[in-house]
Amino acid sequence: MMNRPKKIYPIFAQKIENNIKEKFLKALEIMDKSGEDREYNVLISFNNGIKRDSFISKHKQFNILKIFDIIPSILLSLTKSQILYLQNDGSINRIEEDQRLYLSMLEVNEIIGLNDYKKNEIPFSGKNIIIGIIDNGINPNFETISDIILTKYNQNEQHKFVTGEVSHGTLMANIIGNQFFDTNRRIIGIAPNAKLIDFDIFNSKEEYHFSNILEVFDFIIKEDMRLDILLIPLTTLEPSDGNDLLSLACNLLADKGIIIICPAGNFGPESYTIGSPSAAKKVITIGSHTMKMTIAYYSGRGPTLDERLKPDLCLPGSKIEIPLSNEVKIKFSGTSISAALGAGLIALLKERDYNLSYPDIIKIIKIGKIDLNYENISQGIGTINIMNIFKQVGYDHDQGEQKIIPYNYIIKRSLKLSIEIGLVLITIYLINYYFNLIYTIYNMLKIS
Repeated sequence: MMNRPKKIYPIFAQKIENNIKEKFLKALEIMDKSGEDREYNVLISFNNGIKRDSFISKHKQFNILKIFDIIPSILLSLTKSQILYLQNDGSINRIEEDQRLYLSMLEVNEIIGLNDYKKNEIPFSGKNIIIGIIDNGINPNFETISDIILTKYNQNEQHKFVTGEVSHGTLMANIIGNQFFDTNRRIIGIAPNAKLIDFDIFNSKEEYHFSNILEVFDFIIKEDMRLDILLIPLTTLEPSDGNDLLSLACNLLADKGIIIICPAGNFGPESYTIGSPSAAKKVITIGSHTMKMTIAYYSGRGPTLDERLKPDLCLPGSKIEIPLSNEVKIKFSGTSISAALGAGLIALLKERDYNLSYPDIIKIIKIGKIDLNYENISQGIGTINIMNIFKQVGYDHDQGEQKIIPYNYIIKRSLKLSIEIGLVLITIYLINYYFNLIYTIYNMLKIS
């Protein structure tokens, strides 16, 4: 068996090895020779900027596409023979593919009206919390979110939305901060007073890679932006050990006090389906469960390739309905929904105690954990009861001027649960006030 070059990221090395084996097939005229030395977009990282700059000066024959600072690195296009040659360069730390990222949302499957929902109040609304969303842009023309977008960063061409265009980023923003009121004049969004920064990485090919995210990270650091929470609702198809360049960059950004939220991805139900940056050690990775408290079939499962536990927890992510106007209500599914809900929840916690760090938040969410009766590699700690959390950490009903309604849902754990106050319900006041059959379940449990 061929020994993999240590400087080439293992997953990428496998691709290189497979392509080397192709030469033998080509020699047998089994394959077309046209792809004999294909090119890859490659990220090369260095231990410091001096080594990076020296490499650039030394290898002027290469077309350097981008230069990054959060981790000294470059993006360039190389053939496999050039990659194998460069593995012997002493200045290089690692060579890896500029992996493609996929939006962690399944296709919008229907547009329907709102269902009834159960109302519960929390006196926090994300006030003074800034949440960044790295996505394909937020359409500011929907009145549900137009007032909460603080600023916009366009990575590529100016993104002009057509009337009524619903991007993935628009849906993420609406889950967090939807400004619609219900009939009792309560705001729908989970963190409606948070402000959003739209990190728009849209491009005409609708393809997103590590390099797009690294460029945003550099911008955040260069501009010394105040950012409390960063939602990255994208992940790779390939699993990760959390040591790829993007995951390591996430860890560095987290060390600066930014809470990073990532979806578990939609490549389940098999194990080892946690990609990057979701496999990073210092991001909060969230999978999806259904209204019936089962893990969604598509939700990515752990462990990571280096055998760490991911996801950290699960939140609802199946058939969530979002009102974008009086006429348009969209129902969709995916782990990015769960991640966006998690970002909203953490905004509430950060409003209560702004100094909460990543370890603090992990510790706090365990207070309200509810076991879904799955293996930890599927559910993490399980799901959470937000009101249990706030009862433990303390909150004041009179603190907020605005009443808010998080996306509500009903958790049915087991028929073995004892009946208290006449209801077999554990109410999570976090999300999805749109769940179908909520009153049917409520009445059924009440009768029982």
